[in-house]
Amino acid sequence: MRPVCFLSDFGLADDFVGTCKGVMLGVAPGLTIVDLTHDVPGFAVEAGAEILEHATRYMPEGCVYLAIVDPGVGTERRELALRTERDALLVGPDNGLLVRAADSLGGIAEAVVIDNPDYHVHPVSNTFHGRDVFAPAAAHLATGTPLARLGAGVSLDSLVRPEEPAGSDGTLEPRIISIDRFGNARLSLPYDDLGLEYGDWLRIDAGDGHMSVRYVETFGASKAGELILVPDSHWRLSLSINRGSASQALALKLGDRVRLLRAEAPDAAGA
Repeated sequence: MRPVCFLSDFGLADDFVGTCKGVMLGVAPGLTIVDLTHDVPGFAVEAGAEILEHATRYMPEGCVYLAIVDPGVGTERRELALRTERDALLVGPDNGLLVRAADSLGGIAEAVVIDNPDYHVHPVSNTFHGRDVFAPAAAHLATGTPLARLGAGVSLDSLVRPEEPAGSDGTLEPRIISIDRFGNARLSLPYDDLGLEYGDWLRIDAGDGHMSVRYVETFGASKAGELILVPDSHWRLSLSINRGSASQALALKLGDRVRLLRAEAPDAAGA
C-alpha cells in the first residue's frame, strides 16, 4: 500500500483533519499518513504549492499526495487526481496547487476529474470536498485502484497552472509565500532562477521605492541590520535583515509582491 502525504490549510482546532484521516482509514485500514502540515495560511494556494513541491524531495517514491487548499470549493473548479511520469499520484483541487509538485516528480502523465460517485462519501457536502471527495480518492489510489476508475480523463493543457513571477518589463515579481517568526519573507522564486553568485547586488521594490539588497550565502556573511537575500531551507530566496525583521521593517505581508532587478553595484541600485 502506498503512503499518503497530507497537506491542508485546515489547522488543528477543528475536526477537519481528523475526519479526513478517518475516511482514509475506513477505505484503507493500516494506511500510513504523513501529516506534512495543516497550517498553510488560509486559502494561500501558492504557499501550499511551494510546501508541497519542496516535500517531494523527501517523501517515499510512489507516494500519494493529498493536498487541500481550496478557496473555490463549491464552485465549478474541478477535483483532480494526477499520475506523474515517476508514478507518484496527487489528489486535490484544480487551482494550481498540485502542478509544481507534479512537475518535480517527472511531469504529469495523466489527469482525471474525480467524478465517479462510487469513490465519494455520501452525501457530498458543498463545502467539504476534502472529506467527501479528495480523502476517499487518495485512499483508494493508495490501495492500488487505477486512476481511470475515479473519473473521466482531462487534457493536461486544461489544468490551472501557477502564475509565473515575471514582470512586464523584464523584472521578476515574486510573491511572498510565507513569513517566519523571525520576520524572514520567503519568495516564490527558486534561488537558482536568477543565476546569482554570492555577493551580487539587486534592486528591490517592496512597495516603498527601490532599495539595495545583496545576495549572500548565510546570515553570517552580512552585517547586523543589512537587508539581504539568502537561500533558505526550501531552496527559495528569502528577503531578510540580519538580526532584524524584514517583515516589520518593510511592512511586508503574506501575498505581497516584490520587484527584483539585477544591479551592477550598490550605487547603481540606488543605494
